[in-house]
Amino acid sequence: MTIEAWYERGGPNVLHDLSEVSAMLESVRADSIKYDLPLMTHWYVAEDGDSTPEFSVGVHGDVGALSYSGREWHGLWFSKGEHPFDGELLAYSYQDNERPVPANSQIPFAEVVKAALEFFQLDGNRPASVTWQKLT
Repeated sequence: MTIEAWYERGGPNVLHDLSEVSAMLESVRADSIKYDLPLMTHWYVAEDGDSTPEFSVGVHGDVGALSYSGREWHGLWFSKGEHPFDGELLAYSYQDNERPVPANSQIPFAEVVKAALEFFQLDGNRPASVTWQKLT
């Protein structure tokens, strides 16, 4: 499987294996720390064409947020942290554009990495290693 992970302008990072997935996330984390900014990436399964799910991976230092849409999971789903959703939104940056996420969707960076690796291993299916909440 091949993942096209959109992060910086100019085209996607093409990820062919688990080591490339981990390396990309560490690079995004380093940028997030350097610029003190929550950063968002969008991932697609290259082989799926227009029917690919969208998996968004956000990183803000030692935490991050995930979203998933596609396949049998209709609507937009976010990772769920420890607290209930209280309406507060956080702004993650995607190519200088604001991407809002529920404040309670932040989870530890280690869980973000685990879910991203799982997304790759499951050929683009929604990772089961995190708890999800549907945006309504």
